[in-house]
Amino acid sequence: MIVSRAASVALVVGSMLNLINHYDLLLGRPLDTRSLIQMALTYVVPYCVSTHGQVWQRKDSTVGDSVWEKAR
Repeated sequence: MIVSRAASVALVVGSMLNLINHYDLLLGRPLDTRSLIQMALTYVVPYCVSTHGQVWQRKDSTVGDSVWEKAR
C-alpha cells in the first residue's frame, strides 16, 4: 500500500515538476545524460517524501498520540 501510493504521488508530482523545470527539453532540445539523471531524480524526491510521510504517520498512529496532539 505504501509503495503503490508513493509511486502514484511520485508519478503525478514528478511529471508536473519535470514539465515546469525541463519544458525546453521536452519541446525539442536534445537530451543529454545529465538532463536524464536530473529528470529521473525529479521522480525520486516525491517518492521518498511520500514514503517517509506515510511510514511516519503509520508509526505515529500505532503509538497512540498524533504529532499534532503532542504539539498542543
